[in-house]
Amino acid sequence: MKKVALLLSLLLLAAAACSQPAAEEIAETPVSAEILPEETAPEETEIPDNLPSVKYDGAEFRIYTRECCPSHRDGVYMPEQTGEVVSDAIYERNLTVEERFDIHISDPILGADGDATALMNAVRAGDDMCEVAVWHYKHLGDAASNGFLTDLASAGYFDFSQPWWYQKVNDAYSIGGHTYIAVGMYDLDNFYDNCCIYFNKGMLTDLTGNSDLYSVVKNGEWTVDKMLELAAIARQDLDGNGKMDYAKDQFGYGQANGYGFIYQFAWNQPVTARDDEGYPIEAINTEHMADMTDKFMSLLFDNDFIVLDESGGPATTAFQEGRELFFLISLKASFNSLRDMEQDFGILPMTKYDVSQEEYYTHATAHTSAVGIPIVKTPEGAEFSSVIMEAMAAEGFKQVRPIVYDVALKSKYARDEESFEMVDIVIRGRTADFAEIYDQWGLTYTLDFVARGNVTNWASYYRSQGKMQNKKIEKVAKMFRELAESGSSVVGTANP
Repeated sequence: MKKVALLLSLLLLAAAACSQPAAEEIAETPVSAEILPEETAPEETEIPDNLPSVKYDGAEFRIYTRECCPSHRDGVYMPEQTGEVVSDAIYERNLTVEERFDIHISDPILGADGDATALMNAVRAGDDMCEVAVWHYKHLGDAASNGFLTDLASAGYFDFSQPWWYQKVNDAYSIGGHTYIAVGMYDLDNFYDNCCIYFNKGMLTDLTGNSDLYSVVKNGEWTVDKMLELAAIARQDLDGNGKMDYAKDQFGYGQANGYGFIYQFAWNQPVTARDDEGYPIEAINTEHMADMTDKFMSLLFDNDFIVLDESGGPATTAFQEGRELFFLISLKASFNSLRDMEQDFGILPMTKYDVSQEEYYTHATAHTSAVGIPIVKTPEGAEFSSVIMEAMAAEGFKQVRPIVYDVALKSKYARDEESFEMVDIVIRGRTADFAEIYDQWGLTYTLDFVARGNVTNWASYYRSQGKMQNKKIEKVAKMFRELAESGSSVVGTANP
């Protein structure tokens, strides 16, 4: 069983690597999005960022990011206007920040994809190589746990209560009252890598006489059982040969293998909770997790109207060709693999587990980045980093998000006004868990592992993995306690 778990861990790592993107990530196109304000809230452009009125005399702002996918660079930097509205919004966002603070945002420093070794080596050598690192969240988490990143709360001007930060995610990634990495609207991947359910509106109308699932969502009744009820009636053996063929027949639901972990977040089962001091403790071994595992395995393997494979290609093709009712993938698909689809589609949040669940939740793919500040920086340098990064996230919310919502989603790709509202629900529901950064693709990805390994139930999986995974979390929590006690979380004082 341990060998199987190791093999499955390697498969997940390979699937997450940018060198082997998911189906919708193959053709990279810059994009972005987030939350619509409540009706009583001020206009987005009026929300103050509370940053100081300061000039930096043309100082260079350097971002270190991954070279594997163009979206990592293009999401934080565009050298010139191109006529493509979202790319131009990135350019204008940066120009606004540059002019306000008298700085120059330089072409990002690109590093090889993989872990954060180069960043950590630079810190060891005292090399002040960048103002911020925008890097894969797991690897940036490794850098944080080893003492290479600043506690952002001590950097001066981050305000994670603002709508340009993903508050649920940042709360989950914090530890012991410290925040070493954060996720917000400073780039584009963190908008469109959020997962959702697409549906074929024409097929649903043909099957039921009604394509309105939006009211089901608004009434809090969009559950996995509701989705399965509709998916079952979509099944058709179109060629009449008595068996379901991914390339020929009509299916109810499709997803790539490796997207299963999204349901752990969607169905509100955390891996960890927090003790009184804000440090993680295991919270996953519950009756709900056992029920969830049974439900998920039944969804995938007790029905012949499901399209499931490792690449996600057959599921994408079936949906593109109008032979699949529901399709789990990221928001990026709306402007990428589905942009030329002739049939109308809509966007829905991930399902609830049942109607008693209060909110709709989701998670991003393993493609996304977090931001951190290397601890080698002086207090003044870290303050500079915090001012500009807060401004980039704030202007991302104010300038980039409306462009994407208005043009990329509402007008061009998502096909209807209601999907615009549904995307808002998806984005608001993005959540996370501390364990996902530090458990080496462990308990956070249980539903992927049980599907790939055909593990019969939660109890058997937990017996094989629980003790080992809990030790990893305990080890990381101990490392962060020691960091806090040593004072290395204070800007400029660490000596890794």
